[in-house]
Amino acid sequence: MTTTADELEGWAREELSLDPAQSVTISEQAGTDPRCSPIVTVVSVGATAESAAYSFHIERPLADLVRMDLIAAMAFGGGH
Repeated sequence: MTTTADELEGWAREELSLDPAQSVTISEQAGTDPRCSPIVTVVSVGATAESAAYSFHIERPLADLVRMDLIAAMAFGGGH
C-alpha cells in the first residue's frame, strides 16, 4: 500500500484534533543526517488564534509511511 499526502493529512488532523480551518501541508525533503533516511516527510500545521504554526518530520518517504510512523514522530518530537 502506498500512502498519499491526503491520507497523511487526514491522519494528522485526527491525531492532533485540528480545527477544520487549520491548514496542513505535507511535503518531502532531502534528509540532512547521513545516518537517517535520505528522504523525510514534513508535516506543517498552520497557526490559529490560539496556537502558533509548527512542523515536524517523519524519517521515511511519504509513500512508505503508515499511521504509526506519524504517531511515533509526534511522540518523539518529530523525527527518529
